Amino acid sequence: MKLILPKNVFSAILKTALPQEYQKEILYQESSLICKSLEYNTSAIALIPSLELVNHRNLFVSNKIALSFDGVLSNSYFYFIEGEKKFQKIYLRGDISLNEILLAKILFAEKFSSQIDITLDTNKTAEKGKDYIITGDGNFNTLDYQSAISIADEVSEMIDLPYVNFVFASPDKEALEKFNKQINPVDEKIDSEIVNIIKELNLSEKAKKFITENLGSIYFDMTDNEETAVNELIKLIFYHGIIDDIFDVKFVPSK
Repeated sequence: MKLILPKNVFSAILKTALPQEYQKEILYQESSLICKSLEYNTSAIALIPSLELVNHRNLFVSNKIALSFDGVLSNSYFYFIEGEKKFQKIYLRGDISLNEILLAKILFAEKFSSQIDITLDTNKTAEKGKDYIITGDGNFNTLDYQSAISIADEVSEMIDLPYVNFVFASPDKEALEKFNKQINPVDEKIDSEIVNIIKELNLSEKAKKFITENLGSIYFDMTDNEETAVNELIKLIFYHGIIDDIFDVKFVPSK
């Protein structure tokens, strides 16, 4: 069974809790291209950015497992010019997905009363004097993420629920039902093995410590809270006029 994952520290942690059958054939893909891969790998299961469901409403979504945050630990951080109060242009770097593009506009409108222009930054390094949202492991390699703003924390506060950043989805309902059936509670399994998991990550000791200390703000199991949160994200972008209608997510239980 082919499994498609974004390549980041959190998917690496999550992968360790998956059944061996699903670790044999993993394809790593940029977050923005994962749903495109599902168009060709129609029996595959993928960990997709949650708001990609807006453009791929035919996909079935697991109700057992996801990747959610509600604190300082995040896959995306906002780095701003010190002392700045009004924001105009935000540069996006890293493994950017539709989530960051849509939520940045909403976040800055609601939190900072700013209508922003968003620009994808393709330069080799971030430059001083610019405001950035950076997504992926680039945050933990060289940047001062501890003084940045966690996008997950801001979104979670906005909807008063965990921010469901990624969900497992597939065009194949039967494949997803089988996947769900084989998944045991993930949070419990990861908690019991996290010391060894963190040791194996290709990160600095400082970053490993930061992640370990904040593991209480990341969730891998999909509960009723996370299902509600996905629907709240869709309502949020509807109320901001980004989509024309609210739709039902095709959550699939295990059989």
